[in-house]
Amino acid sequence: MAFGSINSYPNNPRVFKCQAVANLNGLTLEDAEFTMGVTNTTPEYLSKFPMGKTPTFSSADGLHLFESNAIAQYIAENGPAKDQLLGSTPAQRASIQQWVQMSEGEITSHAVTCFLPRVGIVPFNQATEDRAIASLERALGALERHLPGRTWLASEEKLSLADIAVASGLVWGFNLVLDQEICAKYPGVISWFHKVTESEGVKEAFGETKFVEKRQPPQ
Repeated sequence: MAFGSINSYPNNPRVFKCQAVANLNGLTLEDAEFTMGVTNTTPEYLSKFPMGKTPTFSSADGLHLFESNAIAQYIAENGPAKDQLLGSTPAQRASIQQWVQMSEGEITSHAVTCFLPRVGIVPFNQATEDRAIASLERALGALERHLPGRTWLASEEKLSLADIAVASGLVWGFNLVLDQEICAKYPGVISWFHKVTESEGVKEAFGETKFVEKRQPPQ
C-alpha cells in the first residue's frame, strides 16, 4: 500500500526531494492525477490545499500537506531512516533545518525566478535574472566555504535532509543558468552535488541532472 500520493507537474525538483526521502525510508509514493492550472483550481483541491500550490501530499490515512519541506519532513519522520534524515539530537536537528530553510529562501526561490520565464509564466527580464543569478552565486559561495573537510552538509557520516533539500534547490539552477563558467568557481559544491545525487535512494528520485553549458535567455 502506498504511503501517500503527490500532486505535481512532471520533473519538479521539489518532488525529487520528497521522493528521495521516501526511498530512503522504504515508502511508496503514488503520483496523483494532476493538471497544472486545472486540478489546483477546483473546490475539492482548494478545500485540502487552500493556497492552490504544488506539490501537495495526501497520506493514506487522510493527512493533507502543502509546502514541499513540510511534506519531506513528514515522510522523513515515518521510517527507519528518520534519525539519519532529521538528526537524533537537538543540535543535529537544528543544523539540518538551517540548511533546509536556506535551500528554500536562498536557492530555490532564485532558481524559480530563472525558471518561470523559460516556461512562459512571466516575461523575461534580464535585470531580474541577473539579480537571481547573483543571489544563487552568493549561496554557492557559502556552500563552497562550508564544505572543505566535510562529506555532507550537516552530518559527518551520512547524508541527511539538509543535503537532499539543498541539492533539489540547485537542480533548476544547474539546468538553466549556472553554466560551466559559473560552476568552475565552485568545484567543492559540484563534487558534493554529484555525491548526493548519485547516492542510493536519491539517484532514483533525481535522475540525471543536465548541466547547462552556456546560459541563454529564453526564446
